[in-house]
Amino acid sequence: MKYLVYIFLFGPLVVATMLTGCESKNEKKTETEKMEASQTVSDTAEVATAPNKDSKEACGNGTYFKYAHSYNNFIVSNQGYILEDNIQFIKAIKREEPNEKVAELYNKLVEETKWAIDTTKTLCAFNGNHEFKNAAVDLFEFYLETWKDYKPLFETKDKKERAKIVDQLKITFNEKHAAKEKRLEEKYMKAHTAFADEYQLYTRSTALHEELDSMLYVKK
Repeated sequence: MKYLVYIFLFGPLVVATMLTGCESKNEKKTETEKMEASQTVSDTAEVATAPNKDSKEACGNGTYFKYAHSYNNFIVSNQGYILEDNIQFIKAIKREEPNEKVAELYNKLVEETKWAIDTTKTLCAFNGNHEFKNAAVDLFEFYLETWKDYKPLFETKDKKERAKIVDQLKITFNEKHAAKEKRLEEKYMKAHTAFADEYQLYTRSTALHEELDSMLYVKK
């Protein structure tokens, strides 16, 4: 997928600790661990970042984050998990792993994407802001829809033939998904950048998107 994953740093001297696509994820995180990780940050960083003025009571049963960095981290982490699982799935195909292993990684990718969609949808507004959350949900739902194009990989028993199908998928992704993905990415990054600017969050990009980009798109 052609997308950027951004990691946010908070304050000129304080770096928040959070989950991102760069983290090695040998075991799937539980829902509680993911929630807690998005809020793990030093007290100094909490003081340096803006609080959510929307009340927790008004949030109801939704997921409420008190600080801007925690809200941001949760959305960015969800995208990072999807990206990492997608990379591991494609690598398994290229390594000619047995069908059972491929199926396991595919199911993990689908489950992770669904989890990201469901949990991001539950986020309460941050100072009335829904744009960042909504743009993320739209992008994650797009990811889930594209996973259907992996179906031929399960219908082909020959491991070497499956590896060839990956190359064909690059053409499919270019012709079928590139334009829509670009539009959703631009919407997401516009909302993301606006949120970062408003709450003075600093950004840097990861290299994971480049790795997955090379796997799923034909270079032009």
